[in-house]
Amino acid sequence: MDIAFHIARWALPLNLLIGHRPSPEERTEEREVCLRIARGEEVDSEDLDVAYPAACGAWGGGLMVSILLSALFLALEGHVHHVFRVPGFVFLLAMGLCLGLFLICHCRDWLLDRADLADAGTWTERIATRFSRPRAYDFWLAAAASVWPALWGAGVV
Repeated sequence: MDIAFHIARWALPLNLLIGHRPSPEERTEEREVCLRIARGEEVDSEDLDVAYPAACGAWGGGLMVSILLSALFLALEGHVHHVFRVPGFVFLLAMGLCLGLFLICHCRDWLLDRADLADAGTWTERIATRFSRPRAYDFWLAAAASVWPALWGAGVV
């Protein structure tokens, strides 16, 4: 199960923050494709062309929200009470996770475009096709990469 696309399926309304306002039919298709990827079902490149921009928008919107909330809580920690450090740290972790997943989805979307543009059977096409597929460990990779910057941002280390 791909946790990143399972979460992205529910975070699709955050696309509004970046200006993505699809029709209800398109939103339903985006949710369906994200659910199929989350379940580990086979998807083709047309489905990924729908899912990657939707997930990038969701992670971009989540990044904006987490930046705002982490700045708010860390400012409150400095001026009101030290208990606000904990939610500030949690939102810094969420910010790093959203940024990591945004970059991963964006890179996989770029590789998918390169795979479509490359000549069939070339090594460029094979590599781009292989690396453009979603992976179940993307969530854990982004989560692991967000720990140290969150600790540093919260002033723990």
